[in-house]
Amino acid sequence: MATISNNFDYTSLNTKKLVNRTEAEKQQDTFMKLLVKQLQTQDPMNPMDNAQTTSQMAQINTVTGIGKLNETMNQMQSLYAGTQVMQAAGLIGKEVLTPGKGFHFDGTTKADLRVSIPEGASDVILSVFDKDGTEVAKIPANSSQPGLAQLEWDGKKADGSVFPAGEYTVAASGKKDGKEIALDTVTWQVAKSVEFGSSGVGVYLANGSKTGFGDVIQIRSATGSTTA
Repeated sequence: MATISNNFDYTSLNTKKLVNRTEAEKQQDTFMKLLVKQLQTQDPMNPMDNAQTTSQMAQINTVTGIGKLNETMNQMQSLYAGTQVMQAAGLIGKEVLTPGKGFHFDGTTKADLRVSIPEGASDVILSVFDKDGTEVAKIPANSSQPGLAQLEWDGKKADGSVFPAGEYTVAASGKKDGKEIALDTVTWQVAKSVEFGSSGVGVYLANGSKTGFGDVIQIRSATGSTTA
């Protein structure tokens, strides 16, 4: 004789489904309960003023609207952050141009280096240092025009030989109002990983430093092609 297994839970037929309500909906529900209670207990000889009732309802509608707006903004912020993470992940393995001092010299290709020149600066000099901190080159900027000036280092010594491949750093200086000032530099580094934190999306570089995703100026593939 065949048997039929019936595991249906009949107790679930009459149970109410729990729905997670937002804080704004909870406030609105509480307000409506208080308003109904106030109407039920009001003095028939001195009923609540219609204008007062309308004002209270307008206030709770305003609060509810603001609460829903905040929820929408939070959802949009989360979506935007997720999009940033996906975009930043595409940087891994590529070279990125970001504010910084470190760069890698491969021993053959000229190093592309940048200096941020402020208004009124002159006599801009970019110095290159090896891993021991020894200055190996000084490169003068061809122009003192404000903005991001591009300079190149060929990696050659005074005798024409080439410095070994490896990690190098830069520092820039100039003069303004008769005083020597330090200038910001921008270099290429390989992006190794990305991180999503409370302060936004961060990009970890090959030299161990970290930069913000929004600070990436250009992206370069292994072939040297660039995108903004």
